[in-house]
Amino acid sequence: MVKAFRERRDFLVKSFGELEGLKLSEPQGAFYLFIDFSSYYGIEVKGFGKIENSESLCRYFLDNAQVALVPGDAFGDDSCIRISYATSLTTLQSAFERIKKALISLRPAVSV
Repeated sequence: MVKAFRERRDFLVKSFGELEGLKLSEPQGAFYLFIDFSSYYGIEVKGFGKIENSESLCRYFLDNAQVALVPGDAFGDDSCIRISYATSLTTLQSAFERIKKALISLRPAVSV
């Protein structure tokens, strides 16, 4: 299981690390990432509303990427979103691609 969790973590760290406007550090002992998505705050999304904080961005991902994430404000940092990797690598790869697609649709409004 240690090898499987390491593989999942490494995949997510590498993948999210390649996306524009995100900040993250590699977790040392947990099975989740805490990623700073705050560069996407303040964007108005047609048919959704304004992405104001971690909670509204998580709702955006749920609505537009069908991925459930945990707002960072529940852990004291509203600039971040918590992403668990306690699931299969295949599921994580699919979820990442959907998150990436949802972020790309926001990119024209982001100046990072």
